[in-house]
Amino acid sequence: MPVVAALAACQTVTASPSARPIPSPIPQTPTLVPSIRVISHQLLQGPASGEWRVVGLVENQRQAIAGQIQLAVRLFDETGAVIAEKPASILLSNLLPEEVSPFLVSFEGAAMPTEAQVELSLMDPASGTAASGLASDVSESRPELVTELEEFFVTGSGELAIMGFVANPGSDHIAFNSLGFLGRAPNDSEKSLAEMQFGPNQLAPGDKAPFLALAPETPGAVRWTLYHDGLIVEPPGPEALAILGTPQLHLTAQGSPFVVGTVANSGKPASGTVLISLFDGNRLIGLWEFETPRSLEAGEQLPFAAFGFPGVNLRLDPGDPGAIRVETRVEETASDGTSMLIDMPVDVSSFLSVGSAIFIRGVVRNSMDIDVDSVTVYAEVRSSAGDLITAGWSTAGYLEPGESRNFVLDLPVPVGMDATLTEYDLRAIGLKAQP
Repeated sequence: MPVVAALAACQTVTASPSARPIPSPIPQTPTLVPSIRVISHQLLQGPASGEWRVVGLVENQRQAIAGQIQLAVRLFDETGAVIAEKPASILLSNLLPEEVSPFLVSFEGAAMPTEAQVELSLMDPASGTAASGLASDVSESRPELVTELEEFFVTGSGELAIMGFVANPGSDHIAFNSLGFLGRAPNDSEKSLAEMQFGPNQLAPGDKAPFLALAPETPGAVRWTLYHDGLIVEPPGPEALAILGTPQLHLTAQGSPFVVGTVANSGKPASGTVLISLFDGNRLIGLWEFETPRSLEAGEQLPFAAFGFPGVNLRLDPGDPGAIRVETRVEETASDGTSMLIDMPVDVSSFLSVGSAIFIRGVVRNSMDIDVDSVTVYAEVRSSAGDLITAGWSTAGYLEPGESRNFVLDLPVPVGMDATLTEYDLRAIGLKAQP
């Protein structure tokens, strides 16, 4: 408090009919600068009635790293009434000081909003870790990543797919949780956000890997800017997971490709992701990714069938499937620890071969006197010669003693396959629930 103000506050003033109390000076309240600021946002109408998007940018104005940031997004009508509200996360899992991240949230069934409001609702402390739980010495800047945008196409559901490659040009190992592209209009306003759906979680020095990002719709003429939350980490140790043999490409009766193969574990228990790329010559035409449903034990094998490559039918010549090259990339993730594996009884109610798929329906039950978690039904179908034709799994979740649950397996099969000449193996495995 200023000296004059302090003296005035200590004086006693006697009131009289002609005298008034002498007020103490009121200190001016400093202007507070928010630590997390919404720089800008745009309210955009989607292609269908009632669809709206809010896309924008958030900045960390703190001098410290901000953890996961949650936003509250509200839509208002012309009377000022709230007609829709939704939480949203920014793209990056953490924000360095003065760093910016985009965000996008979609609404359905909103009746003609005229305004959007975006506010900070939650900020978690920075964890100091990067993708896959790897410890990191966080610097004040992001390591550089270089992207090559190869293909832009619209998927069957109307999303805009961006497919290309991301590379690490530096000398350090990089891990990241998220990667995306903000699309800006010629006037620099935000128009769309394409987030990576399939791609690597780690890149060694000089490493390069394919990726596929999806935006909700085609935004028109925009300039794409890369954002990622990569951090420099210690390189991982020797990996135990690998693809056994050579994956095989098949086509369904509708000409859709799928890839069958086997993940094998040669070391300690480990879980991971498998990224499968399809190339026509040097041209990347398809990408798909899946996670192992649980940690694989040492020596365990997991047959799989990868199906559903977004938009691949538009770029695949079904008349020459032999020209398509399959490449795989396996990355281990943080193990979920050791737990007792429990074999579960399975009853099959139907086994049907219809068109380009095999449907297996049945019931899995917990006949133990303990709770069982992560119950999963695995199936593999082989020819009479023992060759893998298709495979897959269905997660049943948590089962208490005596509880049962229905399951359905929908497995792609090659064109012209005779289901009567196949053999299938079905099993269910769960983990002993932790107390």
